[in-house]
Amino acid sequence: MTPPSDLIIRRGQPTDAAMLAELGARTFRDTYAVQNTPENITRYLAANFGPALQAEELADPGMTTLIAEVDGIPAGFAQVSRQTPPPELPAEAGRFLSRFYLEQVWIGRGVAQPLMTALLDTARRDGASYLWLTVWQENPRAVAFYRKCGFVVAGQTTFVLGDDPQVDWLMARAV
Repeated sequence: MTPPSDLIIRRGQPTDAAMLAELGARTFRDTYAVQNTPENITRYLAANFGPALQAEELADPGMTTLIAEVDGIPAGFAQVSRQTPPPELPAEAGRFLSRFYLEQVWIGRGVAQPLMTALLDTARRDGASYLWLTVWQENPRAVAFYRKCGFVVAGQTTFVLGDDPQVDWLMARAV
């Protein structure tokens, strides 16, 4: 898929906090609301998205946020951070891909691959030797995308959404 000609990928700035909070909450809801209870979605969104929370993330020197824009309009974003990996992975030189979110309208339209490439380049420049992530096993589209990008299953973990423990794949790839 050819990326849109007016696609740019840029580093998030403090002024992006409110936009990231709204975009993150909307894309999370769009992806997961159908398979989860409204109460669990509401609880998760309240705990993880809000201008103050995203401002903290943007100010964190151990986290990098990349924003994909098409014609100046946010199409998605990704975040990578320094976080201790699970025991299945090497303790050193890994970076955690904590979020990779796209607006539904941009899925399959050439935005995701350039965003992933930029994220891998960022992790490599930051000294990472590998990138790891967790992804819900019930999200086959995301699992397929990560496999296409070279990630392999390295184990599994539990992600708690509200009061629902869900099984996630732990996936990793060299950068």
